[in-house]
Amino acid sequence: MVITRGAATERFREALLAPVLPGEPGPDFDWPKEYQGVYLERRRECGLALYEAVGLERGDREGSARQARENLRLFGAPHAAIITTDAKLGTYGAVDCGGYIAAFMLAATSLGVASIAQASLASRPQRVRDALGLAADRKVVCGISFGYADPKHPANGFRTDRADPKVAVTLLDR
Repeated sequence: MVITRGAATERFREALLAPVLPGEPGPDFDWPKEYQGVYLERRRECGLALYEAVGLERGDREGSARQARENLRLFGAPHAAIITTDAKLGTYGAVDCGGYIAAFMLAATSLGVASIAQASLASRPQRVRDALGLAADRKVVCGISFGYADPKHPANGFRTDRADPKVAVTLLDR
């Protein structure tokens, strides 16, 4: 994990917001090939609810592009944490990082610090490595933007629905 603060956060934000360069490599880990069924439904519901919370109307392409850029602005957070894994660990290194990310975010919440995990920060891994001085053998898993939440910002009141455990969990007792 690499954490930015102050001027380092601003430099990182500027690097993320710079235009995509021709031939710039994509993420170190493949994005989902396709969202189907319940995953597609959840993704749509989440996006539509967020856009509604921030006052965007369905079909507002310009507004949704502005909102998407907020990811690269780190949602205005004063800090970013970049989570990486050793390339030799492959997918299992990224899976292990998931537990670390959850623990980090729960610890932040327990201290009154808001956080958001961001796969979007891994979309330009070489840019992340260059901006933060990471070695080539570090694969970028995701980022976490964090700081104290602005309770007045409409996105901070937005919450996603949770699947009923009966739908998400299979319990075997024999």
